Amino acid sequence: MSAHLKTYLLIVILVVLAIAGFFWWQTDRQPAEAPGGLGSELYQESTNPAENLPTGNPLENKPEVNPLSEANPFSDIKTNPFK
Repeated sequence: MSAHLKTYLLIVILVVLAIAGFFWWQTDRQPAEAPGGLGSELYQESTNPAENLPTGNPLENKPEVNPLSEANPFSDIKTNPFK
């Protein structure tokens, strides 16, 4: 046999083996079962803590604790004469 024929035959065999290995690898995979335990039991029984939150704004009815928030200390100031 010539050297070119051996090279081509080797390439064809390698390609066929690669394709067969790929299909075997895809069909051989079994879905792995998750191991049971305390974590999986707690996950199934847990709930979303955001479902129990109040819907309104908690600071909507806050008490007025700053006595100066409504008072304007500069209410008797004249307008700017340099404008």
